[in-house]
Amino acid sequence: MDATACNPMSLVGRRVLVTGASSGIGRATAVLAAALGADVVLTGRRSEELERTRGLMARPDAHMAVAGDLKDAAFVDELAASAVDGGRLDGFVHAAGACTVVPVGVVSPAVLADSMSVGYGAFMLLMRRLTRKGSSNDGFSAVAVSSVSAEAGWPGGAPYAGSKGAVNAAVRALAVELAPRRIRVNAVCPSHIRTPLFESLTAGAGESAKAALAARQPLGLGDPEQVASAICFLLSGAASFVTGVCLPVDGGYLAQ
Repeated sequence: MDATACNPMSLVGRRVLVTGASSGIGRATAVLAAALGADVVLTGRRSEELERTRGLMARPDAHMAVAGDLKDAAFVDELAASAVDGGRLDGFVHAAGACTVVPVGVVSPAVLADSMSVGYGAFMLLMRRLTRKGSSNDGFSAVAVSSVSAEAGWPGGAPYAGSKGAVNAAVRALAVELAPRRIRVNAVCPSHIRTPLFESLTAGAGESAKAALAARQPLGLGDPEQVASAICFLLSGAASFVTGVCLPVDGGYLAQ
C-alpha cells in the first residue's frame, strides 16, 4: 500500500533541502523529515553541527551535508546544484537566518544588508534556482521560516522584522506566480521558541525576563519540534491545497 494512503504526511521517496540545519528549527525539521521518510540535503555554516544533525536522523547515510555560508552567492548556486543532483527536488525549507537587535538610531547600511542577506536574499536566490524547469518535481513545496515579528513590533527589532515582512510578502507573490506549475510556497511564523538563538538573545536577561516572554504566549514557550511539525505538514501531500499561507506557530501570541 502507498505510504501516503496510511499517512498523508509521509515524505517517503521525497528529497528535501533544509537550510539552517545545524541547530534549532532547521535541525528539528531535518530530523522529523527523515523520520517521515525523506532524503534530506542539510546545509549550515558549521560542518560538525551538520554531522551531529545527521547522526540524529533516521537512515543517516541517506542524507547529504553541505557546509557553507548563504551570504556567498557562489555557494548558493553550488548548494542548489548539490540539492538537485541525482534527481529532482521535492521540497525546500529555508530555516537559516539570524536575529540582529539594533535600535533605529544606530542602523547602518551594513546592518540592513546583513539582516536581509540570509533570511530573505538567500531564500529568493535559492527559489530562483530550485524552481527552474527540470530542477523540481511536480508538487514541489517550499517553506520559509518567518516570524511573528513580521506582524508584531518590538524595540530594536526593525531590521529583523523588515526581513521577515519581506519573506511573507515574497511567499504570497511566489505562491501566485508558481501555482500554474503546481509549486506551493508557504511560510511558518514562530514566536518565542526554545532554540540556541533564543537562549543566546536572552542569556543576560534572567529567568524573570524569560518568564515574562513566556507569559505573552497563552501556550507558553514553544519547542523547535512543534514548529517542525507544521513545516513538515506544509511539505507533505496533506497540504496539497495550501499555498501562499504565512502560518503562525506561536502558542497564541498573535491571538491577543
